[in-house]
Amino acid sequence: MGKQYLHEISFLRSIACLSIVLLHSIDWGMDYISFLAALPDYSKLVLDSVNMFLYYGTPTFIFITALILGFSYKGQKEIPENFLAKRIKFILIPYVCMGFLYAFPYLLVSSGEFAKKAFLNIFIGDFHAYFVLIIFQFYLLFVWGRNWLDRHRPLYVISLSLIVNVIYLSVFNFTGPVALPFADYIWERYYWIPFPGWIFYFTLAYYIGSHYETFSAMIKKYKGWVLIAPFVSGALLLLSYHNGFAIDSSKRVDILFHTCSVIVFVLYFAMKMKTVPQLFIKISQYSYGIYLLHTMYIALLIILFDYTPLNFGIFTILVLFLVSTTFSMLTIFVLNKWKYGHYIVGRINVSTAKTKRREIKTSQAASIPSCNRTS
Repeated sequence: MGKQYLHEISFLRSIACLSIVLLHSIDWGMDYISFLAALPDYSKLVLDSVNMFLYYGTPTFIFITALILGFSYKGQKEIPENFLAKRIKFILIPYVCMGFLYAFPYLLVSSGEFAKKAFLNIFIGDFHAYFVLIIFQFYLLFVWGRNWLDRHRPLYVISLSLIVNVIYLSVFNFTGPVALPFADYIWERYYWIPFPGWIFYFTLAYYIGSHYETFSAMIKKYKGWVLIAPFVSGALLLLSYHNGFAIDSSKRVDILFHTCSVIVFVLYFAMKMKTVPQLFIKISQYSYGIYLLHTMYIALLIILFDYTPLNFGIFTILVLFLVSTTFSMLTIFVLNKWKYGHYIVGRINVSTAKTKRREIKTSQAASIPSCNRTS
């Protein structure tokens, strides 16, 4: 049987991608608008709240990575020999290129500062594409630990990973830097990179992918809880944040539960679709490149606004969102016409073109060999 695809993943990936672009558009837009004139308190409160709600974006990409692995390789004895090589080629090399690209402004200071920033970007994940370093850790864990995952009960592994994840994040959320070299930087940013900060998403998604038909039946059975969960988790998230009990970050304990509630919510609606709208298919196909490029275009737009009389007021955020998404996609499209362009901005994920809803009976589950495989 040929490859089969979950159109739900295309929809979820596009939602996660757009959420990240919108989050950064709001963040940069608020700073720019506030610089020009005082942003009304009520506008700031609303936009700040929307931003907090959108923090599920990056964790969702990590979740999708593990879900695809679980679904694609269930029932297979061996992982292909080129598993890591293809991911290095199509994911890691564009990440390295972007690491250099986002360091270029530091050349205005000195070549030494450029080299330092490029090193931090590529090896420490000191820019917005840091999630690539995280998913490669999980690729390695999958290669080395897949048999262990398959031998153990999902509930045991998921529970253990949740405990590890909560403890890890709690250390950096609720304690201050210790007396170690670079402790301030570790507490401020680097703790994002090691995999224990994301391990719950990986194990949960892996087992969902491995038992996708059971999962599909469960969310349909408990659809009432599925539909209210993101609003409850979002309300608790905002209550905690606006009362000063939590930091402004996606690397928080409560984001774990909020992200999962949003993911299940989106998947439920995706499962109800016969086909995914073409706009979302396109966004999904271009999602990696959009993730890599969009902040560059947001920054260029802010510079353009600074040197022109253009003033869109609160609609600056919408302009940043639409233009950065559109120009990122155009850049990806043009560069992918060149033989080596996909090494710079990532390739267009044409495998998601098959988007018709496929019905899977439980008895057929073992016969489905792959889904959204990129190996």
